[in-house]
This record gives sequence, C-alpha cells and structure tokens, in this order.
Amino acid sequence: MKSTYFISDLHLDPSRPHLFKLFDDFIDHIQDKAEALYILGDLFEFWIGDDIIDLPLGKPYLPVINKLKALSNSGVKLYFMQGNRDFLAQDKFVKRIGAELLPDQKVIDLYGKPTLIMHGDTLCTDDKAYQRMRKVFRYKLVQKIFLALAPERRDRIAGNTRKVTYKKTQAKATEILDVNQDEVEKVIKMGGVCLLIHGHTHRPAIHELEYDGQKVKRIVLSDWHDKLSYLKIGNNLKIKIID
Repeated sequence: MKSTYFISDLHLDPSRPHLFKLFDDFIDHIQDKAEALYILGDLFEFWIGDDIIDLPLGKPYLPVINKLKALSNSGVKLYFMQGNRDFLAQDKFVKRIGAELLPDQKVIDLYGKPTLIMHGDTLCTDDKAYQRMRKVFRYKLVQKIFLALAPERRDRIAGNTRKVTYKKTQAKATEILDVNQDEVEKVIKMGGVCLLIHGHTHRPAIHELEYDGQKVKRIVLSDWHDKLSYLKIGNNLKIKIID
C-alpha cells in the first residue's frame, strides 16, 4: 500500500555533492512506494531563476530535475512549495519536473484528515527583520528587476546575500528564529485542521498541542545537513519520520 512523503530544506548545492547522492537514493527508495511527494521549500540552497536550467549555471541541477521528472512520469503526484531560498523556482521549473506549484499555505486532504502544509518561515513572526526582507523579495517588481540581471551577476549576488544572512542569523537569539506559538495557533484555527506539517526551522519534532479542546499535531521536518530525512504517512495515518 503506497504512502505520501514530505521533505524540505535539502539545500542542494554543488558545494555539497553528497546531498545530491542522498537525494538520488531517496527518489530510488520511494519510487514504488509513493503515491505523492510534497517538497515543502528550500530544495536548493538558492535558486536564481528558471532561465538557468539550460545554462551552464544550471548544469549541476539537471540530475535533480530529471530525477523528479522521471518520478512524476512514473505516476507519483509531485507537489512543490517555494521556500525562502528557492522562491524564484516558478512555473518553468515546476513544469519541467512535472509538479504542481503550491501557494505558501495549503490545506490538503491527507487520507481524510485535513492537513495544513507550509514551508514554515511565515510562522517565525518574532524575526521582524526577516519578515520585512521576505516581503520585499516577494514583490513582483523586485523579482523582475533581479531576473533582468545577467545570470552570473545574480549568482554572485545570491552567494553574497547567503553569507550576510548566515552571519545575521548566527547573531540572533535562538527563540527569535523559531515559530511564534500565537501564529501557529492562528493558522491552525484559520485552516480548521488538526495536523500541521512544515519545515524551515531545522528543528525536527512532533509537537502535541491542544486548542479549544482539540488535539493537534505540529510536525516539523528536518533539514538535510548531512543525512536524508523525510516524513512518511500512509492511508492508515501512521506517521513515520526517517532522520
């Protein structure tokens, strides 16, 4: 009996070739076991635009794209949600891998259980500076201006931005980088769900919560810093996390 799989925060990057091997092994592993795969953001360390796919800058990512396309062609439903590192992965990319592009938040029917899925960065409302930056980067005009630059320049900008944001993140208090519990409660109530699945924080866990007398689970997916990690849920709603 086939299952639904969830992954996020792989941060695939040519500087970490072992992650590409882990990804390849993962897809091979679920090939005959999955009916659906949800990628909940940050598949890549950064993505500078869909136009690089067939350029030299995109060559390292072609095996990933082709692997996902083959998975989709085999009958596995593929869903992609943008993260904070790959929000420029858009229509051309998802069409190329044979996926459906999802909005920032989506309530899905998971074997009869209404489930809210998201990347998770919008839950971190205590990080005011990040939320302001996120808002700016999502403006279509800002994206249009950035995408008009030469790919090589975009690549340099993305690399420099990554270094700066890494330093700023290291300097922030731990609690600021985690989700805001009031925001968690808000999205759960608005979605009318009792299961929330997200990534982004790199703090894998299953949180047992209760709101208005209703038991709720919040499952946080792990990043792939040095090993693969995924969530598997079968039609009996049995939850299995491989980390």
